[in-house]
Amino acid sequence: MNQYFFALGTNHTLSKIDIVNLLVKKGVEFEIVEASEEILLVASEESLEVNSLMKELGSAAKIGKIFGVYQESEWPEKFLKEISGGELKKEFGGEKFGISVYGAGGKFKELNRVFGRVREIAEKIREIREIRETGRVLSTVAVDKNRLLENGFELVLCVGSKGIYVGKTLAIQDYESYSLRDYGRPMRDVKSGMIPPKLAKMMINLAGKEKEGLFLDPFCGSGTILQELILLGYKNLMGSDLEKKAVQETRANLDWLFKTYRDIKKEDYKIELFESEVRNLSTKIPPKVVDAIVTEPYLGSVRRKFLKPEQIKKEISGLEELYLAAFGEFKKILKSGGAVVIIFPVFRWRGQFFYLEILEKIKSLGFRKEDFLKKEIKGKEKLRLVITKRGSVVFFRPGQLVSREIFCFSIV
Repeated sequence: MNQYFFALGTNHTLSKIDIVNLLVKKGVEFEIVEASEEILLVASEESLEVNSLMKELGSAAKIGKIFGVYQESEWPEKFLKEISGGELKKEFGGEKFGISVYGAGGKFKELNRVFGRVREIAEKIREIREIRETGRVLSTVAVDKNRLLENGFELVLCVGSKGIYVGKTLAIQDYESYSLRDYGRPMRDVKSGMIPPKLAKMMINLAGKEKEGLFLDPFCGSGTILQELILLGYKNLMGSDLEKKAVQETRANLDWLFKTYRDIKKEDYKIELFESEVRNLSTKIPPKVVDAIVTEPYLGSVRRKFLKPEQIKKEISGLEELYLAAFGEFKKILKSGGAVVIIFPVFRWRGQFFYLEILEKIKSLGFRKEDFLKKEIKGKEKLRLVITKRGSVVFFRPGQLVSREIFCFSIV
């Protein structure tokens, strides 16, 4: 049985959902071994194509293979004995190395104890130069810049409830490409807000649709969701926005994308961009042709972070009307079984949270709120997903007063 680790992104719930759903979509038979806010461990009879997975995931910082599990009482002596010869020496060799220690569901005191003995391991592997950073986790930047995947290794220790899992990193997230698509493209509208490319990719994966289907982003902004669809290989796309400026910015960013990423050809894609109020979508798009809508709508005025409770309630009232009008149009243009992956704003003021209270009305329009996991998974209970009572996942960053609440719906 092969075991793999996935180092998770900032929102561990979305990361786990993203990984699990992609494995299911690829037909991989697997089970959850352990999971925490930092790491996901899975077991599978088949070998995983980790580089291919990394390109499609928006969630994993690192993917690697587990080579052994050790009890705390035998750590690290047994591992050091094994690494000095035999098969493990072939895996853990090279010019230099780094060590990362992740919590995988074990007790915090065990995590500290394992991390405290990392220096002993480094000293025993003294014939290879060690790469170190502050803290117990080596960044993907350090792994990349020191070429550990090519000329050495990153030793990853996952401290779980069943022992210490020892693995080696095989693939890392292409952080430079994500940064380029976020900060390096020609058009960025910071005032209106921009969805992070990684979150956009996770939302696309949540739709669970085939790449031949028609995808629509009716609030395309500067085109982040569309650009991630293109890079994932979805060929049939539509984007619209109320603002003419937004449509122009999207077009400029997509032109830049094709020029920057030379391995994708514009002529292979069918992309239609147009200016439209969301309430008029059905006058622009034929009925029952769209397979999936993935979008981040208008989340409120640019002054929303300064609003007080009464102002927030007024803001929410207007947003509720907009969202319900949008779902009314979505119903007309979606195919039967079509998916909607959408972001709702969550307002926060001094410990109070304010939500769009429209779920029952959306249901009455003919939509069903879907579970985030597309299939029953062996060991699902170990995932420890944080799903709200509303059936959503909240994506937030420290200091944000308006968070993103993610929902999945389908047309009945």
